Amino acid sequence: MSSWIKNINLEGDKTIWGVVLVLSLFSVVVVYSTAGWHSLFNHITKLLLGLFAIYVVHKIKFKYFSKLGQIGFIFSLVLLVLVLLIGVSINGASRWLQIAGQQFQPSDVAKLTILIFMARQISKHREYLNDLKDLIWYVLGPLVLVCLLILPNNFSTAALVFINGLVLMFVGKIRIKFIAGIIGVAFVGTLTIYSAAKFTPLGTKIMPRSATWVSRIDSFFIDAEGDEQTKDFQQTQALVAIQNGGVTGVGPGKSTQRSILPYSSSDFIYAIIIEEYGLIGGVMALLFYLILMFRAIRIALRVESVFGSLLTIGLMFSLVFQALINMLVSVEIMPVTGQTLPLISMGGTSIVFSCIAIGIVLSVSRDATDRTYEKA
Repeated sequence: MSSWIKNINLEGDKTIWGVVLVLSLFSVVVVYSTAGWHSLFNHITKLLLGLFAIYVVHKIKFKYFSKLGQIGFIFSLVLLVLVLLIGVSINGASRWLQIAGQQFQPSDVAKLTILIFMARQISKHREYLNDLKDLIWYVLGPLVLVCLLILPNNFSTAALVFINGLVLMFVGKIRIKFIAGIIGVAFVGTLTIYSAAKFTPLGTKIMPRSATWVSRIDSFFIDAEGDEQTKDFQQTQALVAIQNGGVTGVGPGKSTQRSILPYSSSDFIYAIIIEEYGLIGGVMALLFYLILMFRAIRIALRVESVFGSLLTIGLMFSLVFQALINMLVSVEIMPVTGQTLPLISMGGTSIVFSCIAIGIVLSVSRDATDRTYEKA
């Protein structure tokens, strides 16, 4: 066993490896505190699978992810259609598919593959993307299609994927006027969905989950005006946890809110982190994610491949941005979204696909001078 471990060669950015291992170990402690032994075993299994995925993926030359991204994009579209037709419904949302007794969210597959596909499209066809029609055909169309398939059951994930795509387009030097126009159209579309769901019965008939979106948005903004009775219960309990934690926290495993706060091991795990480890622990967790983003930017600036650069920024931004959203929800700066804290929250497919994304970034970092893809 010891000789096998010695033969493991971790390549790529060592700082990223270190941060991933620290966050993974920390997640074991926090999930045990919030969910207990039974859930911890399942979490460790998924975590080990994710770390194994990082190791395997980072050994693959990143140029091969261009073709894999194309295949994955088509595959994710099929999965998203299937979840609309035969998906497993939990808490009123049909987001899961069940295969061989195992459930997973196709949106996790789509979040990863659409960014790989967009990075390929922008790097391959960048000389044509000054024309709006070509931009829609090569880049924007696939992004919108994925978002529309995710939207009926998961507004927050659809919005997250869309924003990640816009950031990748910005990094890929797409014209600002195009991006601004896309944002404007998206804003009008979002406002239309909200208005239809709130003021007409047709909106909730077309998208049943829209009633939940309206409720969360209304409770968030109404509470901002001082109506405590309409405040979201989850965010109320999260704020209690944060207040309990103070600066130094109540100590590991001593949270009182973990059994009161819904989804304390997943969506609101950051509140429990602050309760047990205080403001210091919360800031440290944020710092680790920012380190990941900083290292990704350094890799992107160093890599000679446009595809590799876009891949690095797109995938790491997606992970860090999701982490920031989770944190902002816990401290009541944003409405409840249902987004987990990557690498820390208890979960299944989200952990594995976050690890695959990190593995791809590490693959780019170990082959920074490889321009074979650009020459193909």
